[in-house]
Amino acid sequence: MRAWFTFAGRCAAAAALVALTGCAHPILIATEKSTPAAPAAKKLDRNIGFVIPDTLLTKEVITPGGGGDKVSYLPYRDLEFPLYGTLSNVFANATKLKAADDRAAIEKAQVSYILTPEITTDSSSDSALTWPPTRFTVNLTCTVTDLNGKVVLKKVVTGQGNAEFSEFKSNFSLSAQRASEDMLRNLQKTLSEAPEFGAALPSQPPKVATAR
Repeated sequence: MRAWFTFAGRCAAAAALVALTGCAHPILIATEKSTPAAPAAKKLDRNIGFVIPDTLLTKEVITPGGGGDKVSYLPYRDLEFPLYGTLSNVFANATKLKAADDRAAIEKAQVSYILTPEITTDSSSDSALTWPPTRFTVNLTCTVTDLNGKVVLKKVVTGQGNAEFSEFKSNFSLSAQRASEDMLRNLQKTLSEAPEFGAALPSQPPKVATAR
């Protein structure tokens, strides 16, 4: 009799999981701990600003999970702080700008470069019964310009993350966070080794006089 109840319980659990298929489960693809722990061996003696518009901070993305379900997340919001930390690992200082032409903030922070990120993601899972994705990919197109708007560097960096079912007990977002950490490590390496930042900077555009 006990065996029958055990079997019935398993069937009920499976039925519940099937009933929930199609849901989009919220996850965090990055945390403040996603920033690479160690800074670049030699930081660049220049300051950088980065631009993430408010509209992107609230942009929700939905990609596949397991069991026919999906996962939802806000990639720009989740990666904003660890991106700042990664840039601080490479440059003397990093500053978030409201816009690429935010002259007051650029002058105050003595910014030399402006980075605009573009983030795309994908996920998948072979599991038919559990929803957390076992594979996750984060791509970041890194466009860096000087203060005249000229592109200094444009690269795509990618991060891959994998996680097994047994690891999800403590963190359903694990594969996504591993992908973000991998991408940020690759971004830090790409920026710190880019020869483009060793070139002489062009003269800055003249300040616009304000009427008194």
